[in-house]
Amino acid sequence: MLAAVFLMKGCGIFDTRDPEEPSNIRSTFVPPTTPEIVIDNLSFSILEKNSENYIKCISASNFQYVPDSKSQLLYGQIFQNWDPLAEKRYMDNLISQTNTNASSVLFLDNETITQITADSASYQADYIIVYQHNRVNLPKSATGNLLLTLNSDENYLYSITRWQDFRQNDTDFTWSELKANFSN
Repeated sequence: MLAAVFLMKGCGIFDTRDPEEPSNIRSTFVPPTTPEIVIDNLSFSILEKNSENYIKCISASNFQYVPDSKSQLLYGQIFQNWDPLAEKRYMDNLISQTNTNASSVLFLDNETITQITADSASYQADYIIVYQHNRVNLPKSATGNLLLTLNSDENYLYSITRWQDFRQNDTDFTWSELKANFSN
């Protein structure tokens, strides 16, 4: 028995291993005390490929996603019960199928923020989201127009409660199509 212990000790089973490098997940997230900060956090979450920060931009309890009309026809079954978990799953799938060093960015233009009440706002913008994922037969960018409703909670922190996607041209590949294709 004692010989077996010496044999195992000699093969390195009791040696300490080298520590692993920490995972370098970039994180730029500011407490969303204004609707504008939610938009900034959303943009940074895409740039940094950070699904945890992405999902923090969306209301955990009161969220509705409305795809563009063509995507609703094509992917109605997928969007039927779309919720924050579906958003997280889509983003995790997109990130997992993208090389770490590949670019991802959200461009927003023609932005309009309208304060509806003291604790809610509406945000509208044209968007281009570029994600250099690994899927061969799928566009690397999506274009359209989005309309977000943002509400603050009991802690005065804003999140997206309603997200509407609109197609600008019939030939556009929209964010809804990107979400549908990476939904599972």
